[in-house]
Amino acid sequence: MIDFHTHILPNQVEKMVRDYGNDGVFVDMFKDNQETSDNSKLIKSMSNSNIEASVLMGYGWTNFDVLKMSNSYNLKSAQNNDKLIPFCSVNPKFGIKNNNELKNCISKGAKGIGEIHPSVQQLDMSDFKAWKDIMDIALDANIPIAIHCSEPVGHLYPGKGNISLKQIYEFIKLFPHNKIVLSHWGGGLIFYELMKEVKKYFKNVYYDTAATSYLYKKDIFEISLKIVGPEKILFGSDFPILKPSRILAEIKDIKISDLKKITSVNAKSLLEIN
Repeated sequence: MIDFHTHILPNQVEKMVRDYGNDGVFVDMFKDNQETSDNSKLIKSMSNSNIEASVLMGYGWTNFDVLKMSNSYNLKSAQNNDKLIPFCSVNPKFGIKNNNELKNCISKGAKGIGEIHPSVQQLDMSDFKAWKDIMDIALDANIPIAIHCSEPVGHLYPGKGNISLKQIYEFIKLFPHNKIVLSHWGGGLIFYELMKEVKKYFKNVYYDTAATSYLYKKDIFEISLKIVGPEKILFGSDFPILKPSRILAEIKDIKISDLKKITSVNAKSLLEIN
């Protein structure tokens, strides 16, 4: 099995702030003293849940020095352990140096971009000019970009954000040829694939299951399978917020062929890995 959505950091927030400066992610997502997890804790969790590999997502960084540190840690962790698959963080507000950082990460083995956090990074997802370079680089490298999406209703939680689903929809329309992963079931955007005009733009859109147990009843799996099919769903936990075992317990009743697609086949195909 492949966990498509995990996060690691090398140190606790206080030390990273001292070494690299503060960041909007620290302020918004770690204000309640949420614990970070390093690569060793992730490997232990993977072993406990029989996870074969994990995708290392970045965060929606607003400080370029912190962004580079996070990317470097993900890449180094993956170089030291082939069970880890690195993604890299980007922020279009950093312009040319952001594009150079992205190209450098891809050259060192990054398999994807994200997790983008539009609210924390205060990004306009409908600004084609701001995103064009990043999306061109991603398209040329044939790698996906993962975007944090959150529900427009329901309870508040650290990092939820307030980006509208309409903005995410407009972003997808701007870049229909790119592979795009909408985290957390796209904040419910998956249900709008029942609309014909939405579905035609979403041919290259995937949804990960990160934080499912925290957000939805387990019925979401059965319902989503009927809407988009098993080929567009990626098992992800959002470790360390949730352990993989919690979400795996909710999908044990899915038929084996669909389960294999969700937990491994889709990820391997999307990331072009063995």
